[in-house]
Amino acid sequence: MHGATVLEQDATTIRAKRTWDYVVEAGKTVGVFGSIGAYPPRPVPGFIVPGPFAPGSETYPEYVMPVQALNTKYTQVHAGTEGEDGLVAMVKTGLDLVELGLRPATVARVLAQLARERVAPHERWRRVVLQPLMNLDFFEKLYTRYRPHYATFHTNHAAHFMHHYWRAWDDSRFLTKSPPDEKRHYGEAVPYGYEIGDEIVARAMRFVDDDTVLVIATSMGQQPYVADLFPEGRIVVRFKDIRRTLSFLGIEGVTEIVPTMVPQYNLRIPDAAQRRRAFQRLDGAYVTGNVRPKAFFVEETGEILTVTPGGLDRPNADLRYFFPDAPEAKPSGHLLEEHFVCDTPTPKQGMHHPTGVLCLWGPGIAKSREITRSTNLDILPTTLRLLGVPVPAHLPGRVLEEAWAAGSERLRPKPTEPVAA
Repeated sequence: MHGATVLEQDATTIRAKRTWDYVVEAGKTVGVFGSIGAYPPRPVPGFIVPGPFAPGSETYPEYVMPVQALNTKYTQVHAGTEGEDGLVAMVKTGLDLVELGLRPATVARVLAQLARERVAPHERWRRVVLQPLMNLDFFEKLYTRYRPHYATFHTNHAAHFMHHYWRAWDDSRFLTKSPPDEKRHYGEAVPYGYEIGDEIVARAMRFVDDDTVLVIATSMGQQPYVADLFPEGRIVVRFKDIRRTLSFLGIEGVTEIVPTMVPQYNLRIPDAAQRRRAFQRLDGAYVTGNVRPKAFFVEETGEILTVTPGGLDRPNADLRYFFPDAPEAKPSGHLLEEHFVCDTPTPKQGMHHPTGVLCLWGPGIAKSREITRSTNLDILPTTLRLLGVPVPAHLPGRVLEEAWAAGSERLRPKPTEPVAA
């Protein structure tokens, strides 16, 4: 229906309006921070800071661009495509961002984490939460300045911890138990991620006004990654240098290379013939000595190829990668370390689940009431009703009226409002 299939695909290939489009069209103000699909940002009554996987650092208004430049750099560092700044450069960047809302207390937490890593290098995993904490500072400054009718704030840190450290936290459902070192080093990660999530929600509850409803929504849930093909967990393989590998494969016409979630990349190839040739060379690559023979998983969406190196079932010195039609390919195959690295601290340990979480809090919302039947499709109609915006009849989903408290006059539908399909 909407055409969205991969992270940060070309906006022109998505056929549905964004949630904030409906709000703007109703004459209200918006503030978007970190939402996927917000790139490229457009002028709105308010502000737009796209998600961290966006291909560029553009924001609206432009003065917020240093914030997004920090986010995209952080994503590139995490993907292994860019080196980290030294301590002096990090402190300077922090001071430059104070004017945009970065709080001294957050700067102190950054410095404390860097000091912690010197004593306990394995606690580097805690660094992931610094990005959402800094972003919350920036969002709060923007929110209090613009006071938008509708605002979004997105963070992916909890999902990151569950993807990487679920077994370390709770190995009761896994085929192989967590090794002692893994438990000792990473067993706190998942609970810590939720603690930071609680901190973010608590701060939001403090800076919104008395006429605001806070909605906590996850795009999906999480569950342990358990697969018979990977009894010890799937080892993540990422590119050592994707530009070098693309050159080796003889792939031409790539105008944009954007890391998304490790180890995935979006490659923009505008020319259809070059894109087809690139697809064939990537899709035709294979590996021997692994449970799955495909070297890459490739999806095409508009001008973009989304490329993900396949994972491994176990370390294996006999692995050989073969790249048919690559100009310099060896007939005997290539060792993994020629083009890839396996440097994530743990194998894949969590995966998505279709059931997520939805909570509502604020004026007119019933207390301690459970909503027993809802989907992601219900979030937009419910949000529009909360804003007093008529719900278009073509929208799927429903307004979650069971969340309303008795006597909530302002939450009742307007007589002229069409009935949602």
